[in-house]
Amino acid sequence: MNARKTSPRVRVLAVAATGLLLGAGAAAETPSLSIELANNSAREQATKEQLERLLKQYDLSRWIFTKTVRIDQTMRPHSHPVLTLNTRHNGKDPHVLADFLHEQIHWFVADNFGDGRKAIADVTKMYPDAPDALGAGGSGTQASTYLHVIVCDLEFESVKALLGAEAAETVIRESIAEGQSAGLGYFWIYQKVLDDQETLKAVIKKHKLAPPGLP
Repeated sequence: MNARKTSPRVRVLAVAATGLLLGAGAAAETPSLSIELANNSAREQATKEQLERLLKQYDLSRWIFTKTVRIDQTMRPHSHPVLTLNTRHNGKDPHVLADFLHEQIHWFVADNFGDGRKAIADVTKMYPDAPDALGAGGSGTQASTYLHVIVCDLEFESVKALLGAEAAETVIRESIAEGQSAGLGYFWIYQKVLDDQETLKAVIKKHKLAPPGLP
C-alpha cells in the first residue's frame, strides 16, 4: 500500500504551526526577577530560595507586573514602591505564592486605574459599612478595605487557577484565622471573598479587571 503523500504547502503550514506553539511555550515562562534581601538573614535567604523555586514550579508570567522583589523580615508585605514580602510564611508554599500574587495584583490594578476605580465604586455600594481598622478585619482605612476586596478576590481566583479551588479556599480560610489571631486584619475582606464569590466575580468581569488568562 502506497504511503499517503503530504503536499509541500501542508508541510510548510505544519512546521509554521509547530514553531508558533514552541514560541508560545517559551513566551509563557515566568520572567526572571530581581530579588533583593533587606537584611540578608537566614530567614530572608530561605524565603528567597522558596520564591525562586515557586517561580520555576509554576508559570506565573501572566501575574508579573513588576520584576523587582524585596524580602524584608521586619516589614508587612506591600506592593509599592517596591514589591516587598516578609518571612512570615516560610515553608508554606501556598501562602508565599498567594502573598506574591497579592502584591503583583496591586500593580495590575494600579496599571488599570480607571477600571479599578469603577470596580471599587461598585464594591463601595455593595458594602457601605465596610470596616476600616485592622482589628475589625479591614486594612487600615475604609478606602483601602474597598480596594482590597478587589485585590483579595483576584488573589483568590489566581490561587484557584494555579492550585485548584480546594487549596485556594484553604489558603483564604487560613488567612482569615491568621488575621484574627495575629491582629493582621483583612479577615472581614477575605470572608467577603468567600461568601460573595459569584457577585465579586461579576464585578471583575463587568470592568474587565482580571489579569490576562483568568476567567
